[in-house]
Amino acid sequence: MNKTFLFFSFLLMLALTSCKDEPKVTDPNLPANFTPGESANPTVLAGYWINLDFCSRAGQYGSVIQTVNNSHLPYAYAFAFNPGKPDSVTCFNASSAWTLPVKYKKDTLEIVGAIEGKRPVYLVYHSHGDKDMTMFDNSSGSTRMDNFIKSKAGTRDGYTAFTTALGHHLFSGQFTPTGKGASNEKIVFTPGGFITGWKAFDRYVVCTGGDCLVAGQEIDVFSLYSSKQGEATAKYFGYKYNAGNDELTIYNLISSGEKGSWKVGAPVYTLKRSFSIPAPNPKTQQPAKK
Repeated sequence: MNKTFLFFSFLLMLALTSCKDEPKVTDPNLPANFTPGESANPTVLAGYWINLDFCSRAGQYGSVIQTVNNSHLPYAYAFAFNPGKPDSVTCFNASSAWTLPVKYKKDTLEIVGAIEGKRPVYLVYHSHGDKDMTMFDNSSGSTRMDNFIKSKAGTRDGYTAFTTALGHHLFSGQFTPTGKGASNEKIVFTPGGFITGWKAFDRYVVCTGGDCLVAGQEIDVFSLYSSKQGEATAKYFGYKYNAGNDELTIYNLISSGEKGSWKVGAPVYTLKRSFSIPAPNPKTQQPAKK
């Protein structure tokens, strides 16, 4: 009896040792740091998701208008998911926000009724990868794709989360006035809509569509103002980078007399850009409060 017990104990120990020494089987198509994630659901996705591809392209062109013309205007700049409203998603563009039903099928989300009379817009969440999302938009008749990431900016809405990222891509670096009579100011446009180091202005708002595109396709537009005087004093300016994206020229905009129609006037500021900047002030990284 004892010999039999010892024999089976030996077999058990051998089996356990074999299992312990056996190498793990991995999929060679997956990255070494791959870890499976939870499939898409309102809790996992909770927060604001911003169109990173649009921001990146705008940074490369130095222009919102060129990004739209050379690539495309996306269905939405941002999406918001709320676990308290699990069957819907809120979409944001430059001038409005709207809520639509959403259906989940594992990591694929169907935004129902996104494009009237056409196929829905789809979002695919990469739960087993970078935890980002790809939007598949067929609203133009051909499928267009954009990458979305979850914002960490802590903003009040999805559009502000988007413009925070957009400001970073468009105006990163340090700017120095050039030309006759230029000051020695070191100007920084922070992602949150603040401006540091410029006596004339300390706030800016980038135009991405709607009524603020007063110059149409002629030039990009942003508004500048001083917080001491208030946002009501904000003034529209045109802005344009040179071919190397290291010189920013800011132009006056002149009303043509017709409502919403403006022409590009003379340049009022020329700023040379350098990417060697001082450490940021955390207080200026959050979006400016209106």
